[in-house]
Amino acid sequence: MPHKRTRIGLIGYGQIGKAVHQMVKDDPDSGMEVVFVHDQAAGALDGLPRSLVLDDLADFARAEADLVVEMAHPDVTRRWGRTILEKTNYMFVSVTALADREIEQMLLETTRQHGTRAFIPHGGVVGMDALRENRAVWDSVDVVMKKPPKNVDCARAGVDPTQITAETVLYDGPTRGICPIFPRNVNTHAAIAYAGIGFDRTHSVMVVNPAWNTAVVSIHAQGGGIELNVERVEGITGVTGASTPASIYNSVQTIGSTGPGIHLR
Repeated sequence: MPHKRTRIGLIGYGQIGKAVHQMVKDDPDSGMEVVFVHDQAAGALDGLPRSLVLDDLADFARAEADLVVEMAHPDVTRRWGRTILEKTNYMFVSVTALADREIEQMLLETTRQHGTRAFIPHGGVVGMDALRENRAVWDSVDVVMKKPPKNVDCARAGVDPTQITAETVLYDGPTRGICPIFPRNVNTHAAIAYAGIGFDRTHSVMVVNPAWNTAVVSIHAQGGGIELNVERVEGITGVTGASTPASIYNSVQTIGSTGPGIHLR
């Protein structure tokens, strides 16, 4: 029986976008194909076939994508989320966009009005299923992120990472507050908050130290006689953990794969 191929559009062609595109191409049995790629920096698309390059995101509907995947910045969802969801399904990697209540409500209302779906990838979150399944019983959820300061985008925090010489706490408070300060770094925090007890009750900590060379995310949740402790340690390039591209591709595949085989969902 032939399988309908899922048409994928990519927004953002940095480290994650390029890796996801390559993974789609390398997996002929996935039943997916990339039909457009857009990046704000036109030079990022050099070398791609002209037929794939989407210069103006306003023209995205012409490609008739079944799923548009954002891998750029939460501002994409702020500006284009409604427009995309009026036409098709949308997965946004920059989950920090949801810390803005107006954006969250806009996405929910648009999906209801147009029968489309918005997806959050699990990204660097280990144990998201457990967080979601027990969200009604958690009394507390704490997230601690540790990184070298050079791998944190501190522009909105008003901090010069090159001036940090010792272990420093950059943030300690509700997850809703950390998202607008470090929008490119804390999508993991945002996904944990949305899967669990929300942006206001989830507690986030960001710690940096120039002596470190890995990224660490620790999750501690407790309540209802259940306790969850998870820690992920990985190498990091830029603001992205080493496992992130494969994780994002796995989410895309979970949504869009129409190929044969036995599939773990």
